[in-house]
Amino acid sequence: MSIIFFGCSEQKREKVTVKNKHESVTTSKKQIETLTISERQNLTDNNVIERFFPEENEIVKFDTIISAQNLKISIQSTALDSYVTNEYESEGIKYIDKYRDSKKHLRILYGNQVILDTMFVKESFADYAGKEFLDIANLHGYWFNKIDENVLEFFGAINKPETDWSYTFYHFFDLSTQELRIEELIEEEI
Repeated sequence: MSIIFFGCSEQKREKVTVKNKHESVTTSKKQIETLTISERQNLTDNNVIERFFPEENEIVKFDTIISAQNLKISIQSTALDSYVTNEYESEGIKYIDKYRDSKKHLRILYGNQVILDTMFVKESFADYAGKEFLDIANLHGYWFNKIDENVLEFFGAINKPETDWSYTFYHFFDLSTQELRIEELIEEEI
């Protein structure tokens, strides 16, 4: 018996215009890793640089087809207008990095029949991760991992940006019972 996995991604980006002091600036699709400002610009302590991650609201869709099981798994990640903020100062410049929250839409089809259609956000995990942690973290990612027997395994991560503080979990969807259950990933400390 052979199992074939197919995956594809569809990404939608929109242009955003930022207005500041009567100037219009259109964002580029390049992510800024470092920023250099010339000393000739007479910097003051009031300089603030605000950045969004991802830069634009976007929709990313991943489809996986498991032909041997006649399954199609679709995961759509949609950036929201809410975000968590990481602020810091460097060389007299205040940086405000805003990490967008997202919602995940999981859909599983068996042939043409929808057997699971659910959507979740980070608040869906308040009983597991705690509200205090969710206030400073964002739903970073959610992926299809593998199929074992009749159980689909998904992996998700809720992270506090720029740290290694995270809540990671597995979702297991049993094709026989059509139940979705969650299990926290607990890594042993070395």
